[in-house]
Amino acid sequence: MIIDANTSLGQSLYGPRATAEQLLQRMTALGIDRSIVSSFTPRDLDLRRANHAISEIVAKDRRLIGFARIDPRLGQTSVAELEACQREGFRGVKVDPFEQAFVINSDLVFDFFKACVAAHMPVLVVAGHPCLSSPIQVGDLAERLPELTIIMAHGGQLAMHGLGIFDCLLVIKATTRVYVETSGIPETGTEGLIERSVLEVSPDRVIFGSNSPVNDPAMELERIRVSRISEGAKSQIMGASLAAILRL
Repeated sequence: MIIDANTSLGQSLYGPRATAEQLLQRMTALGIDRSIVSSFTPRDLDLRRANHAISEIVAKDRRLIGFARIDPRLGQTSVAELEACQREGFRGVKVDPFEQAFVINSDLVFDFFKACVAAHMPVLVVAGHPCLSSPIQVGDLAERLPELTIIMAHGGQLAMHGLGIFDCLLVIKATTRVYVETSGIPETGTEGLIERSVLEVSPDRVIFGSNSPVNDPAMELERIRVSRISEGAKSQIMGASLAAILRL
């Protein structure tokens, strides 16, 4: 089974857009069995409306798994939205510290992530924004909340300065519930993050994600296929790791 951990639907405030029909067609063409879907940050900034729209889409097709978009800065309002999304069948949460303007390990948002632990909701973090969601900052949150499951999108490599590779490896070696999501990771080969995460830690700590439609899912699948790791490790990355987290 191939499971995509990171896709977005709707119309983004920042330009990209995608429909469920487009995503499902692409999944069929590429042999992707299931996808996590969440809303882009919508143009009207109404995440409640956007989450409800995603819940209706997910209810129509079991190939899609909903992750809620929530602004964790809003205190009890954020927790109430988490509870509403859980009632609507969402299986996790996606947060973007850049688009919602917060630091991932700040006290401002800590109680929200505590609520995610209580709700047994894993968190997909858009990671690698300097000063907002570097791997080290994600690791600090994980150490403060060791029961929180964190999927670190892009392997924390958005800054593209190279240091993030070593920081990411330090974090997944030091924690037990931080996972590397593979979309947009630029390096392959024996010194690349995917390979080193598998060889130095474990293949079950690496999760395939495409970041569709911003990234091309065909290219993101190829990123795994050309990695210099065993076929068993590739299978783990493609779906088994995420299936275990979500109990699919």
